[in-house]
Amino acid sequence: MMLPDTVQRLFYRYHADRLDTERHASVIISTVLSDGALADWDWLFGVYGWAALGDWIATPSHAMELPPSLERLWTLILLGQPHETPRWLGGNARRVVPPSALPEWFPREL
Repeated sequence: MMLPDTVQRLFYRYHADRLDTERHASVIISTVLSDGALADWDWLFGVYGWAALGDWIATPSHAMELPPSLERLWTLILLGQPHETPRWLGGNARRVVPPSALPEWFPREL
C-alpha cells in the first residue's frame, strides 16, 4: 500500500510516492513515530497494528533509529517500560534509507 497524501509530508527527504508500507516499513515506522502528529500515529497504528509496532520497537536496531526522548516514550507506550539505547552503540546514526526512496540527484556512494 502506498502512503496517503496526509502522511507523505513527513517524507520530504524521499520520493514519498514511491514508498510502500510493506517494503519500506522500517523507514516509515521510524519517521512517523519520530516526526508525526496524532493523526499520523492513528494512521500508523491502523496500518501496522499494536503488535507489529511493539515487535518493531523491541528490536534494538530499530529502537535506536528514534531520538533518545522518543525512544523512551515509544518503548514505554508499546512495551510498558521505557528504554534508551546507549548512544555509544550507534544510536540514531543507524537509520537506513532504502535506495529506491532517494531522489535521483542524491549520490549513490558517500
